[in-house]
Amino acid sequence: MTEAPPPSGYVPPPTAYQVPGQYYLNPHDPLVNPPFAGIGGWFSRMSSVFQRSWKTIAAVFAITHLLPAIGTAVAGAIGSALVLLPWQQEMLDAAESGEPPRFDAHFGSILGFIGVLVVALLVFSVLQAAGYAAGTYVVTRDAAGTPTALGDALRYGFRRCLGLFGWNLVVGLLVAAGVLACVLPAFYVVAATALVGPIYLFERRTPIGRSFTIFNNNLGRVLGRLAMVLVLVIGGSIVASGVEGLLNLAFGGFNSFGTVDSNGAVQLAGQTGASLVGSCVVASVGAVLQLPFTMVQFVGVLLTYAEQRGHEGSVSAGSLAAEL
Repeated sequence: MTEAPPPSGYVPPPTAYQVPGQYYLNPHDPLVNPPFAGIGGWFSRMSSVFQRSWKTIAAVFAITHLLPAIGTAVAGAIGSALVLLPWQQEMLDAAESGEPPRFDAHFGSILGFIGVLVVALLVFSVLQAAGYAAGTYVVTRDAAGTPTALGDALRYGFRRCLGLFGWNLVVGLLVAAGVLACVLPAFYVVAATALVGPIYLFERRTPIGRSFTIFNNNLGRVLGRLAMVLVLVIGGSIVASGVEGLLNLAFGGFNSFGTVDSNGAVQLAGQTGASLVGSCVVASVGAVLQLPFTMVQFVGVLLTYAEQRGHEGSVSAGSLAAEL
């Protein structure tokens, strides 16, 4: 028996025209930049991300990046003053008596300060990882049309932060090995591992190896996007450094703890207090100025990853949100 002919007006399904790796659920997807959009589409999506989610992203990064950075800077200034004060007091006493300074080192206090600083930096790194994961959760769900509250985003971030911190630590060791081998390999490692964070959060499989594969297979496209991000971050660092320099001049160079003076301890104590205030103010302002550029770096890397996923196959903001 012969089959009946298809009814008139029959149209093949869209999958009949699908090209592997080039089919998009929505060519105007808010996260996934299609090939025909180029760098303009990538920048357009970055702008859209900030228009949708900047308030929540700013809150997340203020909690997990800004406040710890200010706290670490203030603690470092106070600890440095407490460690350096006895040494500088010894110089003042030696200048007054005409005898050479003995520099009796309080190694216990110095080692204790270094230990506290290392622990603080580790905690800060874990908080940064939590902020990165929470920010990824916010941006992806907002793009998928399912906004999330700040508390839910932070809870997700802290659930995933230890794993992300561990992979970031491995990346840091690889970069350090590249620096020891030669400076140029270190730059390659930094670029080739830039997508480790999103890969870990979305795919949960061999993030370092996968990041190297994506980078090497799409060298021009990925490197171009990362270069754009790097230019923006460097520009922000220059602005922040310039403002910090002006503040140091305005505060009269308070980042020096004191000079040898015939007034001895009274003069040193006054300069130490002034330098602590100045250092804390300058560090806090610098951290605030760096926050927007940290957010730009985060969004740029996330969109670069989403674009590469789109080149590999069918993906959208909704499917990425489901992967989280």
